Amino acid sequence: MTPRLGRIPYLNTEPFFADDEVRANAVVEVPSRMIDLARLGAVDIAPLPVVAAFDHPDAFRPVGGLGIAAAGAARSVFLRSTVPVERLAGSRIGVIDETATSVRLLKVLLQFRFDISRAAFVGLDQPADAALLIGDKALLQPRNPHTHPYELDLAAEWHAWTGLPFVFASWMAHRDAPPDACAASADYFNANLDRNLADTAAIHRRRPDLGLTADAVATYLRTFCYRFDDSAWAGLDHFQELDSRLTAVERVA
Repeated sequence: MTPRLGRIPYLNTEPFFADDEVRANAVVEVPSRMIDLARLGAVDIAPLPVVAAFDHPDAFRPVGGLGIAAAGAARSVFLRSTVPVERLAGSRIGVIDETATSVRLLKVLLQFRFDISRAAFVGLDQPADAALLIGDKALLQPRNPHTHPYELDLAAEWHAWTGLPFVFASWMAHRDAPPDACAASADYFNANLDRNLADTAAIHRRRPDLGLTADAVATYLRTFCYRFDDSAWAGLDHFQELDSRLTAVERVA
């Protein structure tokens, strides 16, 4: 069986792929909607937001200990605000509709890092005091210091607070995906990681649409950890614990 792969259309997922038919035939969707495709079986293996496993623990299993994590600034997951984050109680926060994990990281940080429990989350097209951006839009859209003088890199804040990496996405398989297909996919991803991280020039050529220099692409891609070590798993476990605590707080409220 040839598994149906999902691909998130962000620069930081490119190291898992080559310029080949596998990438060309992958189903492309943003993180929030990739979860639905995976649950429905429209894709067998995909880089899913980690909250997919929190919310649907029996639906997915990890593939190869691979994904996207950051031990510090991620450079593409930002809260941009008109006021310091400590003053966001009672505010309105616009959220990009592509996010599944980052918005829950933001809620965890607001609740447990900054002791802010009262904020309304709205779409980016609505008036707001702050905005959450992720992915290539966050990477490419410079902050306007006049309208949004304050910026918080969520992964950097998480690391400063916990000392742990933050895991945004993990390669996961639908529960019905054959183990041999998962193993073959992990081998494909690992081979591409070795090649692409040793020389990011191919990815730079692949993504001229971003308008980034070769050095900028290399610097950005090497920001991330793609193979999870013990600290990444510990960071994921800690986030799941806090996300669960937040759910309990929200139920009470």
